[in-house]
Amino acid sequence: MQKNKINKKKRLSSKENPTNLLELFYSIINYKYLPIIFALVYLVILSFLSFTYHKIGDYGVETDFYWSYVPYAQTFLKGEFLIDAFRGPLYQIVLGIFGFVMGEYLKAGMLINILSAFAVIFLTMTIVRKLFSNEYAFFTGLLLTVNPIFIQYTYSVGTDMLFNALACLTIYFLFYKKEYKVNNIILAAFVTALAYLTRYNGIFLIILFLFILLINFWRIDLRKKIKSAIIFIGVFFITITPWCIYLLIKKGSFFYNDNYKNIAYELYGKGKISWDSFWFSGNYNFSSLFDVIFKDPINFILHMFKNVYQHFVLDMQRLMGFEIGVLVCLGFIVFIINNPLKYFKSKKFTYLTGGVVFFLILLLVFYSERFSIFLTPFYGIIAFYPFLSNGRSFNNIFPKSIIILILLFVTLFSFARSYAFNDSNINSGPKEILETRDWYFANIPESERGKTIAARKPHIAYYLNMKFNLIPLADNYVEFLDKIKEEKDDYIYFSYYEAQTRPALQGLLNPEYYFPGLTPIYYHTNPPGVLYKVE
Repeated sequence: MQKNKINKKKRLSSKENPTNLLELFYSIINYKYLPIIFALVYLVILSFLSFTYHKIGDYGVETDFYWSYVPYAQTFLKGEFLIDAFRGPLYQIVLGIFGFVMGEYLKAGMLINILSAFAVIFLTMTIVRKLFSNEYAFFTGLLLTVNPIFIQYTYSVGTDMLFNALACLTIYFLFYKKEYKVNNIILAAFVTALAYLTRYNGIFLIILFLFILLINFWRIDLRKKIKSAIIFIGVFFITITPWCIYLLIKKGSFFYNDNYKNIAYELYGKGKISWDSFWFSGNYNFSSLFDVIFKDPINFILHMFKNVYQHFVLDMQRLMGFEIGVLVCLGFIVFIINNPLKYFKSKKFTYLTGGVVFFLILLLVFYSERFSIFLTPFYGIIAFYPFLSNGRSFNNIFPKSIIILILLFVTLFSFARSYAFNDSNINSGPKEILETRDWYFANIPESERGKTIAARKPHIAYYLNMKFNLIPLADNYVEFLDKIKEEKDDYIYFSYYEAQTRPALQGLLNPEYYFPGLTPIYYHTNPPGVLYKVE
């Protein structure tokens, strides 16, 4: 791959025939502060779009925000820690602090995302510029800022962007300095622990660090390698130990989490039964990842191999888009033709290996394009390789001006796709809940307001300032009412979403029907939904 210092002749695509536009382009991409400018422009634009149009979280990934993150953040502000069965506590702590300052959690979550996205863009462009070239950095930064999924999870609140920022910061400490520095290893280990405490798949950064020691681009001896490994793993465990001790006290396990349940559903339930039924029916009992794997180890291994293909194809379709996906596949071919083994001990190769390690970690869980956001710059570098590298590539066939136009066209095509996607998605949340909230606080006296509400999604509870209970599974209305009263729910919210997941109770969508024990107090028709008071 190219060296960081590009020969001036190559920059101008042959000094004999330079063009003013080409000179202008290279003066821009060679500008020292370009990464910070890219990040600042993105921050300003996404701040405006997020706070203007994203008024309520959607019923997809942002369900976790209302269901887990906000209640946990509120509890943290009271001096307590709730344990999330699938994630560490860091995001909830950060959300609690931002929520306290801003006075509203959705806005706080969006601000965390926007600042994290700023960091991801700046750190990624800085590292790619250092390891590859200014051209790679420019197009990688451009690809990030126009990627539809990166944009979506800048305004969609959740752990994704904070996790990506912490992972990028770890990589910055590991790769930016040319020489071996113990201080950078300590900082990288500490930030790795923070990434782990945000999402447990942050463990991939430890694997990456051990691979760095194996490749040994620092050219250190065995003694220093062992010392570095001890320091890195030691700092990591020192940082996470307080939380792990808390887990041991409360849950009886130093590394307690329930992520194995998602893996179990992928292996044994998906396509056969709904997630609700799989976990709430009591018919499937697993207590650890060991149980999940050894229930059918052959199935587990085959599933992992199948996921290599499926996850990659889905990444190309959903994360990168067809136009970039084709270039990624072409990039892999050209990379192999150019004998990748010659890069084996380089920082560039090791950096790209970080993307491979993360990809392999994701094979354990169900696919979601948001999990793969971290892979965007890695795919981008491979996609641009046939056009920007030396050796057998288009870079040695076409004039530089043609290469630049091709890459600009492809990334701008991604922007068009991104604009269409996010234009419809940014305001796709259940706005009818905001109307229900306005009616509720305008018409229900404070003395008559409820404390608990049952629904399938937690949004209504957040906006009506009540505790959320999951609406019970029931085969008939009598069983349903008994469970509601057992839970001491004050209100029921039944909308099209509840009707989809509780088909035996679809009649509750019609407020004109009489249901003993429930009184409809408000309803909306587009989409349909009814707020019931439990008598």
